[in-house]
Amino acid sequence: MMTEDLKVRFLRLAIIEQKKYDEIGEILKITKKDISRYWEDLKEEREHLSNIRKIWKVKYNNPETTETFWDFKKWYDSVERKCYYCGITETEIEQLWKKEQTKNKALTERNRGKKLEIERLSPKEPYHKIDNLVLSCYWCNNAKTDTFTAEEFKEIGETIGKIWKKRLTE
Repeated sequence: MMTEDLKVRFLRLAIIEQKKYDEIGEILKITKKDISRYWEDLKEEREHLSNIRKIWKVKYNNPETTETFWDFKKWYDSVERKCYYCGITETEIEQLWKKEQTKNKALTERNRGKKLEIERLSPKEPYHKIDNLVLSCYWCNNAKTDTFTAEEFKEIGETIGKIWKKRLTE
């Protein structure tokens, strides 16, 4: 029987620290058979952690910061899944993509626009400051650049949000 503590330790070693099976077995004092079973049993949690880890490694990971992956995960799991500026949700973005109302060649080639992105409220601040992070749709994130403050762009975002709402009902 896998305890909650063992589950957390296994996921940390396997996904966050990316240890090999032999290392995990040695640290946790479990067999390769147990590791294989845990790997399967924890598939959903593994995939979730792995996706967050990818984002963290690209945007957030900074050896000079005291924040950890777990701080970032806590923020990422708790933040509302809508654009800070225009209010579009991930579900609505998916609906617009299905209706082909957001696609363009550049987005398709770069694989952007299908999910909310991490945006810095103040572009001069680093990504590792959690209180500087919000979720933003590709279009708001791309248009805001570092020209507008977050508050200035909120007004522009409201107009973009109205356009999305209209397209969702067409």
